[in-house]
Amino acid sequence: MLRPAATGNSVATVDGKEISAQEVYNDFQREMARMRQLTGDQGIDENLSKAIGGSVVDRAINRTLLAVNADDLDVAISDEQVAKEIRSTDMFLEDGKFSRARFEQVMFSNRLNEAQYIELVRGDLAREQVISVLNSGVYMPGSAAKDLYVYLQEKRSADVLTVGLDTVGDVPAPTEEEVRKYYEDNIDSFMAPEYRGLTLLHITPAAIAKTIDVPLEKIEDAFSARHAEFKKPARRTVEQIVFANEEDAKKAAQELAEGKAFAELGGEVLELGDVTKEELPEDLREVTFALSKGEASAPVQSLLGWHIVHVSDAVEAVDPTFDDLKDELRDAVALELATEEVFAISNQIEDALGGGATIEEAAKVVGFDVVSIASTDDRANSKDYKKVDALKGQQAILDEAFQLDMNAEPVMKDDGQGGYFMVRVDNITSSKARPFEDVKLAVESFVLDLKKFDAAKKKAEEVVAKIKSGTPVAQVAEEAGLVLTSEMNFTRMDAKLPKDVVKTLFESNVGDTAIGATQNGQVIAVLSEIKSTDGDADKSQIEALRGEMVNAVSNDMQTQFVNALRSRYSVNVDRAMVNRLFVSESQ
Repeated sequence: MLRPAATGNSVATVDGKEISAQEVYNDFQREMARMRQLTGDQGIDENLSKAIGGSVVDRAINRTLLAVNADDLDVAISDEQVAKEIRSTDMFLEDGKFSRARFEQVMFSNRLNEAQYIELVRGDLAREQVISVLNSGVYMPGSAAKDLYVYLQEKRSADVLTVGLDTVGDVPAPTEEEVRKYYEDNIDSFMAPEYRGLTLLHITPAAIAKTIDVPLEKIEDAFSARHAEFKKPARRTVEQIVFANEEDAKKAAQELAEGKAFAELGGEVLELGDVTKEELPEDLREVTFALSKGEASAPVQSLLGWHIVHVSDAVEAVDPTFDDLKDELRDAVALELATEEVFAISNQIEDALGGGATIEEAAKVVGFDVVSIASTDDRANSKDYKKVDALKGQQAILDEAFQLDMNAEPVMKDDGQGGYFMVRVDNITSSKARPFEDVKLAVESFVLDLKKFDAAKKKAEEVVAKIKSGTPVAQVAEEAGLVLTSEMNFTRMDAKLPKDVVKTLFESNVGDTAIGATQNGQVIAVLSEIKSTDGDADKSQIEALRGEMVNAVSNDMQTQFVNALRSRYSVNVDRAMVNRLFVSESQ
């Protein structure tokens, strides 16, 4: 899969301020790395890749909107403010003091250099000043947090009996009369959709590309222009220990040579992660990339001290030849040429139609064939419940086909995917009820299930009546052949019972019952215990909840504010660039 260069382009502009493709792509790579850690390094498909990319773009736009607004408000952040923020950031501290080594490790891990990070912090501080003014009026009374906390923490316990469909015994099969009555009473549930027979002419770049004979020199030009996109630099997964002096470093190197594990050498192991040569400090580049997987370096001096570098994984550089890329480049060039040609072909078709040609005749003029579709509903399903191949993923065509009158003159339309189409409606089969005989077996199954549910409900009501009469719950369960379980100390939010049952239990007294439907029958709950919460005894948790409530209100205000900024400032997104950037790396 060709991946366009991420540099030299912008994915979006906000009030004329560009958001670079490189910036967004770097953020995307960090998100992908985080996602791989969460999923155990499993593959990430293209849909998820694009979803992550879209989220990254949205965040970049929101950051830029706030930055542009901060500029308009003349918000300025000094170098001293930036330095103070960096030196007080927890992740850079060691024994309470700023650690240059920790700082560099974080920079390596996040694919940032110092200048980039400084500007990120400056931007964050400017945005925080704007947001702090916005949030200055947010207040949540302690009494409101206390009331909500007491409400959320109140608990119930209940004895539970489940009346499943398998506990109701034999239920008589529905009669023909019952089945037909259900069919007639619920006829809307058995309607066939409207179907249309179509004649389709669809001109796509992919189809045209197959017909293009790409000259060798164009493929060679593409190789020259895009070769760098396919080159992959050598990479090393690196960890290091930094020693204060050469003596300690040499001692550790000797222990390593004698078989001691790297992690046991003493000193803190700093993970530099998966890096290219250019991402390492200059003093460490050559020595690190001279190492193979599993090897460690001799002590190396830098401004930070004496380093021993260990390579846990190594991937060598990839520099594909013209022959390696020839076929892929040919397809890419053909598709580019086809994209340019598709509009011209659509104009030829329109000219032919203007001269009185039919859609079939116009197709022949440009060397294409029409597709005859016997039947389709508005979801690309045929009458025999199969997907219509020519309409898969073609919502624009379906929308047009179901708006046209039968035999209306076709009009050339954009398919929204780089191609053009025209469609003629040849016949229309109106929506109508499916014949009774066609759905009889399905209706019989529905009616039988309803009978079982009715039997379960009746049995549940009989059980509840016995419990209310004073019969112990365990005895009732045994006599009815039901399993008795307990749900202990559940809140309104974490109960595993139906919502209507939970609502009733939280409005009831001990000994009261609640009954509700499930997917497999009925459930009966008998309230056995009520646990209230003492709001005065949980002040720290109430204060934490109050903070969450304040944050929720603040976040909502920020969202509204950013949406307002989107209306104030022009936001333009290059969707084509976005789509090219976020192709799944598994391809």
